[in-house]
Amino acid sequence: MCSPLILEITSNFPANIKKDIDTLISLLDYNSIWQTIEWQVMLYETRYVYKSFFVGIYKEKKLLSFAIIEKRSIGLWNYGFFCIGGPVGENKESLQILSETLKEISTKEKVIFIQIEPLSSIVLADFKISFYKNFIEKYTAVIDLKQDNETILAHMKPKGRYNIRVAEKAWVEVEQVPLTQEYLDIFYSILSETLERDQFSANSQEYFRIFLQYLEKQNLGGLFIAKREDRVIATGIFVFYKKTALYYYGASSSDNTQRKYMASYLLQWKAIEEAKKRGCEIFDFLGIADPNDPHSSLVGVTDFKLKLTDNIREWQKTQILVLRKWLYLILQGKQIIKMIKNRFFK
Repeated sequence: MCSPLILEITSNFPANIKKDIDTLISLLDYNSIWQTIEWQVMLYETRYVYKSFFVGIYKEKKLLSFAIIEKRSIGLWNYGFFCIGGPVGENKESLQILSETLKEISTKEKVIFIQIEPLSSIVLADFKISFYKNFIEKYTAVIDLKQDNETILAHMKPKGRYNIRVAEKAWVEVEQVPLTQEYLDIFYSILSETLERDQFSANSQEYFRIFLQYLEKQNLGGLFIAKREDRVIATGIFVFYKKTALYYYGASSSDNTQRKYMASYLLQWKAIEEAKKRGCEIFDFLGIADPNDPHSSLVGVTDFKLKLTDNIREWQKTQILVLRKWLYLILQGKQIIKMIKNRFFK
């Protein structure tokens, strides 16, 4: 008989449960770093989550499915549960129990809703296709790293291959660098240029410090820079977790005298090579515009990413279970107004 286990996530989380999580994630073709204990500890340090829980379903001491849920503030002194990149595990019996267990802990924690963003075909009972806030873009561009380099290059657009060669001929150099205050300042300065140019927002410098410390401590990647004549003109943060590599953040100089060297393209290529060395099997550019949405804020970055691959993946739609409907409607209205302002009144 299946039995649930609920644990609040802390820095001294039981090692044997971590091992169970690792074993189950390792069985997947796509490994969700967001469904790991270490990731949640990092998020807590950044204060982006109020608390996190592991909800696992066991049968005869074997973990069949689990969900790591984040309790996040959603405004007006209310909280929601978010399960990003999960649940994990597709055993039908255990998923039914998992669904009921999530409802129980949600009642106890007095959250407004539970939202899940699975990366597989999981559908939980009573959950509806909808969302409060998507954390994972439903379309992304990926590269199959099991292919050789020549095949990967062949699947790029001619302009993508050409831009990589431009950077190489211009003697652009790419390297992974350790986290220091100097490199953090350089990254954040170039990121600020990119945000102003593309009209995006980003996390604080302190968030990136904690994030990069986590990646270095876990040997999961970190900060890469592209420089020419000792000047850094593009940077990126890349994550390498089991079979999955992620292009997490990127930034490039707005100086047109430097942009012509196409450093961002070589930066990506070197990260792809590093992912292959580490044994990753998939490189995820982590989000592109919905092909059906010509007004998406991601149109520009999508053009860049699709020069480097022709492989588009669509993820499972977000699902939500609303527990306190009137409060949710008020909060959803507030969220819709915010989205409209961001799109049409920048």
